[in-house]
Amino acid sequence: MKKKLNRTRILAWAMPCFATVLPLMAQSQIGGGICSSATLMGAYSVTLTGRALNSAVTYTSATEAVGSVTFDGLSQVTFTLTQNTASVNGAAQTLSGSYTLQANCIGALTITSGDPASFTLEAYNTGKSFLITGQDAAYTFTGNGGTLPATCPVGLTAGSYPFSGSGYGLASATISSAFEIIGLVQFSGSNTISINASIVPGGPVKTLSATGTYTLSPPGCSATASVTDGSGTAYALVLEFTSASGGNFIFSSASAASIYTGTGRPL
Repeated sequence: MKKKLNRTRILAWAMPCFATVLPLMAQSQIGGGICSSATLMGAYSVTLTGRALNSAVTYTSATEAVGSVTFDGLSQVTFTLTQNTASVNGAAQTLSGSYTLQANCIGALTITSGDPASFTLEAYNTGKSFLITGQDAAYTFTGNGGTLPATCPVGLTAGSYPFSGSGYGLASATISSAFEIIGLVQFSGSNTISINASIVPGGPVKTLSATGTYTLSPPGCSATASVTDGSGTAYALVLEFTSASGGNFIFSSASAASIYTGTGRPL
């Protein structure tokens, strides 16, 4: 006669195994599973960098853009950008399309007007910030942004603001190098600006010293500036302020010698 197995003992033995296996099978949710399309709503700053590489893994082209993006909290999104490439500087660009966010705070963003593109979108910091990555027909993109202030600065406080950034050196409108830059932006409080920075392009450290003027563009949170260095190279800057005081900002710079984007903050 076969002895019957004790079902209680079998279950008691098996349950710890299931407890071990189930968490491995389940996919964890980023952000606590609390997101929806309404998590991103309103106006945000945005920096968008695109790169194209050939089979030798060298740059064939690049684009740097800064500006703002508006999420309607439902499904529609619009980017208002200033774009710099090796051959075109300061080009105004408007992109629009749709987006969705899942409960795990990751979703999709599709541009259907301006430059068709597909992105993966992630919200974090309770919807105050986002990350984006994707591609269009020419570039692979990465980007990020944060909420713009409810009130934009009406003037800039005089002082020095540290900044850092990255970009590309240019030669005859082609990508010649990639570099990192760190330095200080100084606002006069009226309309003059100066930049003093160190550039690391993979060789000896170079310095940049340039001065010029800026114009604040209310009611928006942006400004434009034009500066010239000691060799006579002119740089066109676009700044997007991310605080009501103007102390925090993102910016792009374009010249015949380089294109780059950066982030500035108070001392």
